[in-house]
Amino acid sequence: MRPAGRKPEDFGQSCYNIVTFRFKMRKEFKQIFAGMCLLLGLACIVFFALARYMDARTAQDVRRIAQVHLKGMLDQQSDIFEAIKSIRRTQLEAFEAIITELGSEADSGTVAAMLARTARIQNLANCTLVGADGRLESVYGRPIEKLGDPDFLLKGILSGRQLVTGGWTKAGQVIIYAAPFSAPMSGGKVSAGLLWCKPMTVFKEMMNLDAPDSIVKFRLIRRDGSYVVQSKGAEKDSYYSKLLAYGRPDFKTIEQVVDDLKRAVAAGEVFTADFRHVKPEQGVDERRSIRGAQLRDSNWYLVCTVPYGILDEVIEGLESSMSGGALAAGLVMAVGILIAFLLYARMAKRQMDAAEAAREKAEFASKTKSEFLSNMSHDIRTPMNAIVGLTSIARDHLDDRARVDGCLRKIMISGKQLLGLINDVLDMSKIESGKMTLKLEEISLRETMETMCDIVRPQIKTNGQKFDVYISSILSESVYCDGVRLNQVLLNFLSNAMKFTPAGGSVDIELWQEPSPRGAAFVRSHFAVRDTGIGMSEEFKAKLFTAFEREDSRRVHRTQGTGLGLAIAKYIVDAMEGSIEVESAQGKGTRFHVTVDLERVDGAGNGMSLPPWSVLVVDDSAELRRTAELSLRELGTRPQTCRSGEEAVELVQEARAGGDGFFAALIDYKLNGGMNGIATAVKLRELLGESVPIILISAYDWEDIEEEARETGIGGFIPKPLFKSTLYRALKRFRDGAEADAEDGEPAEERPSLDGLRVLLAEDQPINAEIAVAILEEAGARVDHAEDGAVAARMFRESAEGWYDVVLMDLRMPHMDGIAAARAIRAMERSDAGAVPIIALTADAYAEDARRCLEAGMNAHMAKPIDVKLLLRKLAELRRQRPDESGKV
Repeated sequence: MRPAGRKPEDFGQSCYNIVTFRFKMRKEFKQIFAGMCLLLGLACIVFFALARYMDARTAQDVRRIAQVHLKGMLDQQSDIFEAIKSIRRTQLEAFEAIITELGSEADSGTVAAMLARTARIQNLANCTLVGADGRLESVYGRPIEKLGDPDFLLKGILSGRQLVTGGWTKAGQVIIYAAPFSAPMSGGKVSAGLLWCKPMTVFKEMMNLDAPDSIVKFRLIRRDGSYVVQSKGAEKDSYYSKLLAYGRPDFKTIEQVVDDLKRAVAAGEVFTADFRHVKPEQGVDERRSIRGAQLRDSNWYLVCTVPYGILDEVIEGLESSMSGGALAAGLVMAVGILIAFLLYARMAKRQMDAAEAAREKAEFASKTKSEFLSNMSHDIRTPMNAIVGLTSIARDHLDDRARVDGCLRKIMISGKQLLGLINDVLDMSKIESGKMTLKLEEISLRETMETMCDIVRPQIKTNGQKFDVYISSILSESVYCDGVRLNQVLLNFLSNAMKFTPAGGSVDIELWQEPSPRGAAFVRSHFAVRDTGIGMSEEFKAKLFTAFEREDSRRVHRTQGTGLGLAIAKYIVDAMEGSIEVESAQGKGTRFHVTVDLERVDGAGNGMSLPPWSVLVVDDSAELRRTAELSLRELGTRPQTCRSGEEAVELVQEARAGGDGFFAALIDYKLNGGMNGIATAVKLRELLGESVPIILISAYDWEDIEEEARETGIGGFIPKPLFKSTLYRALKRFRDGAEADAEDGEPAEERPSLDGLRVLLAEDQPINAEIAVAILEEAGARVDHAEDGAVAARMFRESAEGWYDVVLMDLRMPHMDGIAAARAIRAMERSDAGAVPIIALTADAYAEDARRCLEAGMNAHMAKPIDVKLLLRKLAELRRQRPDESGKV
């Protein structure tokens, strides 16, 4: 019965197709079965032939393995001997250090007594001085009665070599470690060497010649065949005679074996041979393999042998196993082919699934990289466009100083933004290759936080955002840390906070400390960056620290960034053994909290004290009031705090009524409530008079509020964060009678003078050289420019000694790079070659680059773009340390 709805011809065609398919499947099955049988037959033939071939090769290979084993054992014993020599030579250096400390005026008695005391401490068997004529003068232990090879010992010492030999005292045989050594001897003579002796039993135990579980036997012989030390139970006569007595010819006569061994010993060459070892009375008749080699710095030859008895048993077992294995392999082959055939379809499917997954993964990676490159192209071109455009505007308005100054400030901001993008990409490359390292150095957390504030203030102002800094419970301002990397982490968090916080929103940074669980030498430091921005979703928080990832929203896509910053920050904090906590919710802002244990700097912050002045602090933040009060009390003053201008006025009026007053008043610029900071200052000026300093506290730029502040009679400005050292620097000038700086209320920072400092600058890039020369010459230095390292080395060589006070060296230059140039200068034979400071100025900015510079003999490393103030400070220090004409510093 055919299915309904089908035509007869269709039904017939279907039956035909079914029959044809089954016929094809049966035919393919027969072909597969025939192929399997053919494979099985071929496998049996191959395995049988392979078994016969392997029987012949196994014996040869096993004997070759014996030689390899012998070589390894011999090399191992030689390495032990070298290690023993290294230990003894290190101890010998103690003797040399002692004599050096005694000085050239010490007499032979003093030297002998000092050597004897050191020898006793090191538990020597004997310590002897050797004269150039071969005379021995024992200074400790029983005297040496006989040397194993006096000529070898004396010639080696006179030629300046350190060597090992043997000898005898009344207490027994000793091993002698000899080295050239100059010290006074009795009779007014000077020694040529020092013999440093240990019991031979100690050497034998260290060489482990009598290992009971080893089939390898060792013999340590002299050139005449006599034994230096041998395994337990070995005969005491000549090793050559033992071979002649017990050896039997194999491929050549035993006499030829012995003659070849003697020649190898005399020439210090490696020796290998096979022979039969026969002892009829003990029923011993076995084949042995022998190998020997000269021990360096001695007249000894180490010989080791291994019997073939065990190897012969192994060979027989392998031959029988090979035959049985061939048969078993044939059967296994048959089963394996069947199983392989059955699993082939499943395996093929898995491979197709894996290929599909790999294709999807590759497409995703390609898409991610394409998006990253697209973002990078946009993000790099944006500041570049600003730099190019602003440069053009500045050139067109050279007569308008204010316009040019504004363009230059914006160019600098764009340059820093571009540098940050580039650093993100380079740092990610370092992380992926595992080459990023931390450079620990002493840093000031005050300077770190001030730097953060200086960097973000212009952007905060442009964005119309609120900004504040909260510092509390500071236990140690100075710590050891990689300051560059710490800045990188904090700037990344602050940059993200500014990017994703709308105008009118708030960005805050906090720092507080507590005792570290790692001990009193450390302090646990907490850094927190908080914003009231757009926040992030829980889904994105799970992949927050993944490279190239960004929140998938229209607001984020309009914001510049590489998607690398947080991944790099996480890597840096992990490298510091710290942690990062993230709190965020969409529309409610984000808080990044970094916790890291930093090592304290001993003695930092000591010596800061002020008179017991009465100081008024006005700030609407309870935390800032508490921190300021604690710091001021630690400085020795008597602070009073209040939270508003109205309260400040009341406190001043009460003080005046009680016949008391305030020495100074510190007022927050952004006071919330009725009276702001300016209004409070005006009112307090009326009450306190002109003699009492009124100082503003603010996280904003002084130049933004200077005009308004000056009009109200405010005499100073303290930028947040309020560290203890910040308050000390601001108030101590009133104790010292210093004038306030016209710009920011602080003493003016004097530009370092480099008058008369002679500088050799090695820089191949003309623009970089022009910039450096201009900066240095404006500071008063005299600069000679070299186009590459080879020219710099030549100019230094041809200059008068002491002419150059410092060398500034780029690293990547043609003909000779900075590393090679620094080494060339240090290697010159002139008095100033090792003393002249060499400072690397390079774009190779990583910790390993700084380490390479120091290893090449440089004194310091500064990364480009150059911090001009830091460079001038370093050079000014060098100028102050430069000797005057009388040679005094």
